[in-house]
Amino acid sequence: MALLRTSDEISKLDTSDTLVLRPEHLRLGMYVDLNCSWFKHPFPRRSFKLTSQNQITTIKGLGLATVLVYPRESDPETDEEGNAILPPPPSTGVSETTAQTSAAEAIVEPEAPTPAEEEQPTHGDYHQAVELASTAYRQMLDQSSQMMKNLVSGSEEGLRHAQSMIGGLSALLTNTEAAGTVASAFDSEDVTNANQLHALNVATLSMIVAQQFDIDQEALQLIGMAGLLLDVGEQRIPRHILQTRARRSEVENVKYQLHPYLGVEMLRRFPGFPEEVLDVIRSHHERLDGSGYPEKLKGDQISLPTRIVSAVDHYDALVNSFHPEDALSPAEALATMYKHQHRLFSSEVLIAMIQTLGVFPPGTVVTLTDGSFGQVLNINFKYRLKPLVLLHDQAAPADQPRTVDLQTESELSILRAMPRDELPGNVVEYFRIKRWTGYFIQSSMRAA
Repeated sequence: MALLRTSDEISKLDTSDTLVLRPEHLRLGMYVDLNCSWFKHPFPRRSFKLTSQNQITTIKGLGLATVLVYPRESDPETDEEGNAILPPPPSTGVSETTAQTSAAEAIVEPEAPTPAEEEQPTHGDYHQAVELASTAYRQMLDQSSQMMKNLVSGSEEGLRHAQSMIGGLSALLTNTEAAGTVASAFDSEDVTNANQLHALNVATLSMIVAQQFDIDQEALQLIGMAGLLLDVGEQRIPRHILQTRARRSEVENVKYQLHPYLGVEMLRRFPGFPEEVLDVIRSHHERLDGSGYPEKLKGDQISLPTRIVSAVDHYDALVNSFHPEDALSPAEALATMYKHQHRLFSSEVLIAMIQTLGVFPPGTVVTLTDGSFGQVLNINFKYRLKPLVLLHDQAAPADQPRTVDLQTESELSILRAMPRDELPGNVVEYFRIKRWTGYFIQSSMRAA
């Protein structure tokens, strides 16, 4: 199975008899194409079948004038409320004139929104979603230690645990209400094994970034699996070599650089283990300029799934450094990779990461135009410079911190991202900059 959809596979979608509808006329079962830039919507892909009212509500909030509907890909049924979904299309093609007439009849002025449609999510909704995602993340972390032990011992129970964790991540990332909240940050003292948190972070963010490349759900989970098991081979590297890291001798470094091969060797013991995942694990330390290891691959020799996972792996290492004094802010890490390491990583993947995480990625500390400090909590896909921000307020109760939605504050905006070394000590402590962060991304509070 290919990890990414090919252009031939995409072209198999029957887009004949295309209708152009106002969002107000969408119904469950319709196969829609939002026909807009990724920046304007929070969905994994722009073409999909409507399966929930939440999806329709989200589309209505995007501000799109029209949406394309593909009759031949839609369900010829009615929804639970008896609303008529698109009727089955005729077996023969429809003339261009007929299609244009149908489209013209379907496009009407939108009705006035009901009070329910105007109702906006609250900051309480956001914090509730954070708690849900954080709980799920912690449960996965609790499972990961035993999962790794089972994998090392060759037990298939470990593989089942890994598949279960990726399935859980996939469900969270496609759940409109829970997806994308920045999972509660983890202090280093909260995490018994930083390697396991790194693996979960890489799996999560790799799946989020990969969604921009129009892949199917199964392929998305393969990329997540590769991110989760990326460094499983380190289990066979002597502990003292793992702990020395930047201070390894040349001999120790050579031994450490064997861990991709060791990981592939361990996982090959499981019958039918996907070759696509093994390819990513083997090559995740390769770099486009040929400076990586273990095989010094370069350019097109490195697959796109590998490029995605390797870039995310490096990003997480910069943000959640094992040496906290060396950790970069999310904005600094993206800037470093884009400006100074673009020869190492795929430009299309770096751009996808920037599009995913935004100009001010969640976790970035910023100064606002009123002189106050804030920490970015989400990504507003509709208005990228207007995220939800946690304000620096020492007087606010710990369980009720002050937040502000910049989209609703016309007089307040972000001035700039702040490097950590320019922040006062009390601000650093308040936002706990050295924390370990999960990567669920919150889309616009209005769009989602």
